[in-house]
Amino acid sequence: MVRRRTSLAWLNLTTSWRKLLLASSGVGFASLLMFSQIGFRNGLFDSTVQIVRILDGELFIISSARYTLASEQRFDRGYLNVAKTLPGVERIQPIYVGRVGTVLRVIGKPSRSIRVIGVPLEGPVFTSPSMNQKRELIRGNSTALLDNRTKAMYGLERRNIERLRQQSVELSGKSISLVGFVAIGTDFVNDGSLVMSSESFGQYFPFRDGRTLDPLANVDIGLVQLERGADVKAIQRQIAEIAPLHWTVMTKDEIIQRDIRFWGQSTPIGIIFSVGTIMGLVVGTIICYQILFTEISDHISEFATLKAMGYPTGFFVRLLVTQSMYLTLLGFIPAASLTVVMFWVLSETTGLVMLLTPYRIATVFSLTLLMCLVGGVFAVRKLIASDPATLFK
Repeated sequence: MVRRRTSLAWLNLTTSWRKLLLASSGVGFASLLMFSQIGFRNGLFDSTVQIVRILDGELFIISSARYTLASEQRFDRGYLNVAKTLPGVERIQPIYVGRVGTVLRVIGKPSRSIRVIGVPLEGPVFTSPSMNQKRELIRGNSTALLDNRTKAMYGLERRNIERLRQQSVELSGKSISLVGFVAIGTDFVNDGSLVMSSESFGQYFPFRDGRTLDPLANVDIGLVQLERGADVKAIQRQIAEIAPLHWTVMTKDEIIQRDIRFWGQSTPIGIIFSVGTIMGLVVGTIICYQILFTEISDHISEFATLKAMGYPTGFFVRLLVTQSMYLTLLGFIPAASLTVVMFWVLSETTGLVMLLTPYRIATVFSLTLLMCLVGGVFAVRKLIASDPATLFK
């Protein structure tokens, strides 16, 4: 009969289940704090680029003066007609985004600014097939789709489509019918969104950019879709050369990373949440140190016996490192589970895009493991430096 040997590190931790529960709770709290800071930071960044993520295109054209997607600089639509003739280009579609002067009012509620996105009704525009199909609902005049993550302060129905269609709503002083839901999300500057056809967009905002002849003459985003097998980088350079002083051409990943860098480096947001993450790491390290230091103090005579018997320093280091890894798992797993629930609640209540990606989970796990290991290394220093003969006094 083969007997399984129980790890000494595990036995030390489970001597008192009450202490183990408190210890794992402390580690879990630190992990949850780091999850929160990293989640809030990335949630805010992800939300600002969500409009790009939902659009289906290999290349994106924006004005050279548009330093972030939230700004209002645009380029002349005429340049798109030239770009459409390039070999390898399957389709280029103008996307209109309005925020200034786009005032929505639910009858009986205060008026509030809302983002309005004007899209063509032909050809794929969104990465979601469902969103592409729902464009059929806005072929009629004075119709739009509502982002169901729009904040509740507008007074709009966000769950029941029949109730939404019965609400009396005005957009920039004109009546509008909201006929369906889409999922986009809020961000730094937008508390809600509407999606309508480009033609309706021009009718509701005829004085866009001060123009009265053609309100759709200036474009916010040029959505470029390429033929299968086309050289993306080569076409990107060719389109950029058409109007180098007027527009910038980027891939989806490039425009996303550019906007995230802007908010992370040019605003205090990145620094604030990074400091919060570091604080969580420091707090967790101190907690782990206190837990393992107490563990050594409680079993000091046993450790003295082992040391007097000739057990090497490496044995005690491995023992404390193993205990640190156990604490990491016992604290991290509940924290990750709570984070899933917390992100879902925040996404539902704020409309922000809260993504818990494998990379972000791995990042927090690595930080949790690091803080436990550092705490363990500091805790074992006392034992290593001590004289076995004095440990029994």
